[in-house]
Amino acid sequence: MLRAAEFALVPAIGLAVVTAAALAVLFTRLRQPALLAYIVAGLVIGRFSGAFSGSLNTMEQVSHLGLVFLLFIIGMEMDLRGVLRLGPRAAVAILLQAPVSIGVVLGVQWGAHELGVSVPGLGDARGTWVYYAVAASLGSTAVVVKLLGDKFELGTQAGRVTMLTLIGQDAWAVLALSYVSALDEKSAGIASVALMLGGAALLVVLCVLLANHVLKRVMAFLATSPDLIAVVALGWCFLWAQGFSLTGLSAEMGALLAGLTVSRLPQRTEILSKVASLRDFFMALFFVALGIGLPRPSPEVMLGAVTLVALVLVSRLLLFAPALLSARLGPIVALTAALNLSQLSEFSLLLVPVGLAQGVLDPRDAAVVSYGLMLSVVLSSYIVRFNHAIAAALERGFRLRRLGEARSVPAHAADHPEGEVVLLGFFQNAEALAHELRRSAPEILAKILVVDFNLKNHPTVRAHGIRVAYGDISNPEVLRHHGLERARVVVSTIDDAFLRGTSNATLVGAVRAINPRARIIVTASGAEAARELLGRGAFACVAPPAEAASAYASAIREALAAADDEA
Repeated sequence: MLRAAEFALVPAIGLAVVTAAALAVLFTRLRQPALLAYIVAGLVIGRFSGAFSGSLNTMEQVSHLGLVFLLFIIGMEMDLRGVLRLGPRAAVAILLQAPVSIGVVLGVQWGAHELGVSVPGLGDARGTWVYYAVAASLGSTAVVVKLLGDKFELGTQAGRVTMLTLIGQDAWAVLALSYVSALDEKSAGIASVALMLGGAALLVVLCVLLANHVLKRVMAFLATSPDLIAVVALGWCFLWAQGFSLTGLSAEMGALLAGLTVSRLPQRTEILSKVASLRDFFMALFFVALGIGLPRPSPEVMLGAVTLVALVLVSRLLLFAPALLSARLGPIVALTAALNLSQLSEFSLLLVPVGLAQGVLDPRDAAVVSYGLMLSVVLSSYIVRFNHAIAAALERGFRLRRLGEARSVPAHAADHPEGEVVLLGFFQNAEALAHELRRSAPEILAKILVVDFNLKNHPTVRAHGIRVAYGDISNPEVLRHHGLERARVVVSTIDDAFLRGTSNATLVGAVRAINPRARIIVTASGAEAARELLGRGAFACVAPPAEAASAYASAIREALAAADDEA
């Protein structure tokens, strides 16, 4: 029988969610990121909820699921080909940003140690250097995605460079976390790391083989059941997360590998839309738990945190921006991308418990890194908001215009197909439309993207020369992932009687919310329904029953006339 105390986890999570939600509303009103509200919520709970202390510790363990989901989604969205499209110089700058920055910060700490100088915001003891170097070298994926998404800048050239850099940083972060986790007193140092990496290599090979020969067939079998697809994908994620955890590496690295293998499946966007909400919920719990564990600030801690944040900003501008300039991405793109990354990463907080458990870090070090993250998040909310204005001012101040000319990058350098015309679903009317376009306007076929969850239709669609992607059109996030916000025309050729989980009226509202400029053509069951859809904002409405009635009437008249002639 479960004891009543074991149920205390539920009210603890409830307290955390309610407090975080209330503060998130307040912080949104003040134009501050929700992530900061979550941390402050943890600070409040930690000071006034001693009765929940045991349950809050359990909640902290549960909250780490957010990082597992985060890495799983990053793996699904990772597109190394996107780095190569920027050119070899840009690819090198992006992929080596983290290790170069780590090396420079390590060098600064070594130099200060040799000179006998103590630098606030950096480590004094030799064992702490790697923790501070990693903390100062990585940006926050959660913060940057939220801030750039609010400004609709994820699709810009600077936004793509920023996101590709974050993806590279995440890979280095997982390696760094696995490395420091192995360097405790009971480990055999390099030998232990080599053993773990060997086990990880075997798991990678096994994961790829199973993904190609088993997972792909299972997902194809479940193609018409999006909910089951999401459950199987989560099972796949936790399978490899646990596998990597057993080898001594981080569960997050296993989740990243699982996401990479899932990214090659046509059901990828459907899985992304299902897992994103889980990631957001557990990441909120993670940051609340972080706030609960923060110690009380002191002048020494806050001085170190401010110095660390300043070092992060300066290192981005002095190390990363020049590398992007040398890749001929242009001053504005280089400076904007560097400014977008001017915060500490949430991964640095994963290093703190490891360092504390090993006895390498003390509570002061943990507080400096934690408060440094909080301050950098606040600062980034303003830097990202005015990133282009700041970049333009720096360009003028340092006269950088002639140092690099911007390379043009394809507007749709993404890992999923997009189209000027998006066709939602592919049924009988769409089939007839494809035949008509092949006869009368074949040039339009190349501009069309069909989004359909029935994999059996995909070969037929491709036979018409039309691109097709897997997705459930009833899910707005799936449509967003397929670039609906850049489509010029959106078409639904399926009547409400055959749509599942949505309707033409719902689709009009969803498309309007994602892309207000798109022309929407929908299908109605009659004249009255057509008028309603036009009133909701549809550009045009096709009513097959009404148009068929006219054709039937015309055919009947012709048949009667022919019969009269024969008589």
